[in-house]
Amino acid sequence: MAATLLGQLPLWIFATLLTWAVCWFAVAPVYCQDEPTCAKQLKTYPRYYHLVSTAALIAMCGHEVMGLIATYMGAQQTQALIPHLKSRCLPSFLLALMFGVLATAERGFSRSEWTVAHVMPSADGLTAAGRPVYTMQYMEWGINVPILFILSGYCSLGRPISEISRPLVVTNIYVILCWAATATDSGLLKWLLIAVSFAMYAWASVDMLGWVSEFERAAPRDLPSRSIRPWLSNGLILHFMLYGVVYMSSVMGLIDAQTERKGFFVLTFGAKIAYCAAFVFIRADEYHKTLTDVLRKVSVSNVGMISILRGSFDIILPCVLDGAGRCKLPPQISGDMEKLEKILGCHVAGANLKDLLAGEEDRADFSAYVRNVVRQADSPQAFSEATLTTGGVWSCGASMPPIAQVLHSKMKAKGPQMNATLHLSVVPRSAVSMGKERHLVAAIQFSATVPEDKEADLGTGFESFKHDDAYASTGGSTHPPTDSGSSGIVANLADLNKLGASALLHGSVEASDTGSMYWGPSMVSDETMSHLGAFMEKAALGTVAFDARIVGAWEGTTSKALGAYSQRIEFQNDCIHASITVMGQTLEGRFRMNCSTEPYQLDIEVLPKGSSCPPPAIPYIFKFQDGRLHLCGPADGRMHRPSNFDGPGLCVMDRAGGLTTMPTMPKSDRRERLETRSVRSAGVFEPDPEFSRNCTEEVAKDLAPNNKASYAKWMQDPAFIASGAAAAIALMAALKKA
Repeated sequence: MAATLLGQLPLWIFATLLTWAVCWFAVAPVYCQDEPTCAKQLKTYPRYYHLVSTAALIAMCGHEVMGLIATYMGAQQTQALIPHLKSRCLPSFLLALMFGVLATAERGFSRSEWTVAHVMPSADGLTAAGRPVYTMQYMEWGINVPILFILSGYCSLGRPISEISRPLVVTNIYVILCWAATATDSGLLKWLLIAVSFAMYAWASVDMLGWVSEFERAAPRDLPSRSIRPWLSNGLILHFMLYGVVYMSSVMGLIDAQTERKGFFVLTFGAKIAYCAAFVFIRADEYHKTLTDVLRKVSVSNVGMISILRGSFDIILPCVLDGAGRCKLPPQISGDMEKLEKILGCHVAGANLKDLLAGEEDRADFSAYVRNVVRQADSPQAFSEATLTTGGVWSCGASMPPIAQVLHSKMKAKGPQMNATLHLSVVPRSAVSMGKERHLVAAIQFSATVPEDKEADLGTGFESFKHDDAYASTGGSTHPPTDSGSSGIVANLADLNKLGASALLHGSVEASDTGSMYWGPSMVSDETMSHLGAFMEKAALGTVAFDARIVGAWEGTTSKALGAYSQRIEFQNDCIHASITVMGQTLEGRFRMNCSTEPYQLDIEVLPKGSSCPPPAIPYIFKFQDGRLHLCGPADGRMHRPSNFDGPGLCVMDRAGGLTTMPTMPKSDRRERLETRSVRSAGVFEPDPEFSRNCTEEVAKDLAPNNKASYAKWMQDPAFIASGAAAAIALMAALKKA
């Protein structure tokens, strides 16, 4: 639209200026200040109400300018989400420009020496000699009349600029001809120009009536303010007719110059106020209807999606993730909560979803699962390019947001434990929810527990459906009875790995789930976090290609960009555990390597003391050269694995005092140690740094006593020291790059 308007604007200006030049040289007007009789009438004209109108017009212009700025700034985020939402900045801009031009003209009328006026000759004897012609009034019309045409034709009726151009130019021309008729000293030329002007007025009015007829034919019935819009064009035709009545009364001598000026003032000021009021109604109605339509269509889409989800899941509940990392259910019974209470046989209102799981290992996996889901939702690829049309259709300009991940776990129940499949999806943040707790949607699907003695007998899982059996499912998870000897025709999704689909899925993980790859892999959740993880070929910890030369203790100094601090890493001979010493603090860790690719890959995961939610594993590459370990890791917080041994992340390490070996810790001891640590910390909820940054005041007050009690221990925690060191390293790397 801007290009079309700017393309037509030079034509309008050229036609207007050319008409002014031709008429000026044709009639050769005489300035009113040079004629004593005209100058006397000009000075006796009352001007106090022009001062009042100037102040009112300046206030209205300021109001439109402030509204224009607020609309422009507020519409940026809305149009980023809803690109097809039409901008309504043009009417505010045109109204502000119109009020500014009229305020300037009114200020000129407030003083006689600033008023541009000429002498009206008495060519036909109908008017008194020395009567003033207010030329400045016609100049103001030459600027504001095109604005009125754009507001009524384009902004209100939606007519194209090319269709508005002809009546706009015709109107400007006959307005100038009317001025020339009052300034000429030829009676014949005067009435000839008046006749031509009224003929051009009729021509332009026919075009404007055509706008209305096309609008009535094509405009939707539910268009906001549909009944008001045609009156902006029809009212403009009637408005120009009233101008003609005052004008003809003046040139025929029926009214004097002061009465003519007052009549033009009332008509001009009243028309601008009427247009401003009309667009207040139109803009408010448009915004309210657009918002209502979008909300209605989105809510209908949500109802449809929830209906589809209920066919696949037994329970669908909203939950809130607070600053302590607790995924809390609503405090009041609503929706599927009553159904969940009947299934589990316990009170679930306001409960932590993690506490409903059966074992400590399941709870630890759930904590890591929640962290990974939130990281994906906060990744730049998640919702930055999501858009919504006014038809209620979501889309993305590039990659789609991450898929809701799955976690297989067991939940407490009155009888035996129940297998449950959990899906969590994070609600995107908005300007309203920024800085508060995260809102999630939890979907739970229950399945019968399989006895351990029968798990080994489960094969590929092909089953056949009997067309003569009728099955009813109320919760979406009931399974039809099957005969063990039936011929299989349907494969379970879990059997895709046995059918050879893992190779296909393995090559598409990075392209389909960029959010999780952005944050780096996590050893705790590699088997459970990814929504494609159930179908990929996976090797157990310690069973991939392994280079035994790494076993032992290694010491080295990081680069100056990362702080030039000393670090010691001791890899145990169980191919899993390691201990990392940084700045005198030793932390436990786990590692995994892959020597089947070049360069060799190494993932080290630090396990902070007293935490069941370890951070993501740090991706390294390594090689052995001249008996030294070349270890290269990420140089910043993006956790991207380097591709070559270069940059600030490179650390050359020497073996410390020969090969050091440690006996492998039995699995039962490790499990007992994990359970002891979990039981010890289960009584008190400590704020999770990843979630507590955005907690509200209510949650902060709830966590305040625990924070004060453990403040001294928290400051001495090696995990805090290691986190501080990592933050300092990232800061120094950023300063070096800057």
